[in-house]
Amino acid sequence: MTPRPRRQALRLGFTLIELLVVISIIGILVGLLLPAINSAREAGRRTQCQSNMRNVVLAILGYANNKQSYPPAGVFSEDATTLSSLGSGNTLPTGSVVPTYFPGSTSQRGVPMYSWVVPILPYLDNQELFNQWTMYATTTNGPIAVSYYDPTNYIVGQASNNKIAETAIGVLRCPDDNTIQIGQGNLSYVVNGGGALWHAYPIGWIGGQIDGSPTPTTSPLIWAPTSLGWPSTLGVTQKLGVMFIETVFPQGIANSTIRIPWNVRSTPTSIVDGSSSTILMSENTLTGVSISPTPYSNSLPTNWATPLPNFSSFFMPSYVCGNGTFPSSLDCTSGGLAPSGDIDGLGWAYANKVGSFTNINFGQNLTIEGSYPFSNSAHPGGCNMGFCDGAVRFISNTIDGTVYAKIITPAGSKLPIYCKQLPVEQDAFTN
Repeated sequence: MTPRPRRQALRLGFTLIELLVVISIIGILVGLLLPAINSAREAGRRTQCQSNMRNVVLAILGYANNKQSYPPAGVFSEDATTLSSLGSGNTLPTGSVVPTYFPGSTSQRGVPMYSWVVPILPYLDNQELFNQWTMYATTTNGPIAVSYYDPTNYIVGQASNNKIAETAIGVLRCPDDNTIQIGQGNLSYVVNGGGALWHAYPIGWIGGQIDGSPTPTTSPLIWAPTSLGWPSTLGVTQKLGVMFIETVFPQGIANSTIRIPWNVRSTPTSIVDGSSSTILMSENTLTGVSISPTPYSNSLPTNWATPLPNFSSFFMPSYVCGNGTFPSSLDCTSGGLAPSGDIDGLGWAYANKVGSFTNINFGQNLTIEGSYPFSNSAHPGGCNMGFCDGAVRFISNTIDGTVYAKIITPAGSKLPIYCKQLPVEQDAFTN
């Protein structure tokens, strides 16, 4: 009888080659999934960032609807020197305390009081923080304006401004802001300040490639013929932005009712180019908390209550007045911004020139708070921006500079002919 063949024993486990094949397949799948997971996480953070910004934008619009004007970007208290100057008929804005707080100044006067965040606290579900904020105080030396960093409890049982301004308010932060400091008064959003650090004395900003190199310009931007005086400049610059720095006198001091001529506020009806085509707010990761004072904060601590213009606002790059360069005099009336027929002035293109030091998101290369008063986010490819109609849109960092300039200015169609803007196509900036 032929013997039956023995059954081959059942094989257990994998061979080394099979195991390597399985590991390789898993590695390939993980490699394919990781970018998608990271992209989904970034999309989630960006969506949360947009949601926070929308709440802040709606709070500003709530204030505007109630008060019939937008809140100031920041408020400073003038001093006796300004009072004397105005009383004698000298109304030049160079006599104000505001220019003394531009970065690099070493002779500060007056008091930096608060930013645009403080007036809208009641609209951000923070009525009690607003109630405890001290605007003015009575001392043995008379009434004084109180700064945002003042640690004094002027009212028994009430928190100081310094304590309130260090209070974290989640809605003011973008989850992607990598400069956030836990438990501090962080801020990721800034308002549209227009064409200069201060509308009354329009100083621009020179972009820089490395930390410490960006600085304000040494001479003012010429936004109106100098022969017409500074009020004509005011008439132009208030059409370039939405929210501006303003100043006050401490309540109760002698002659404090003297009118301060450089204070202006935008109203909902002054957004003549359309609220859906005008930026109200942008991201900026280089604003907010700076526990260790920087040269850009004039050695002051900073947080969401800081009224310094380079911490509270964003601006149109000054390159527009110099066709991409910084000549000795930045004359915005020299013709580079004037339309030619149905073609906008060529200078406007430098509002967002790819590769320049003021291109949207170039600030990702910098680290010092207050050093980049332009649109800047931690998102790849662009920046969230809130509009005057309450919408929040993601604006690409490659947006055409002329289009970007137009959606910054609320009344570009009403500018003088030497810098008048033609209508903007909404398709050019909406997704």
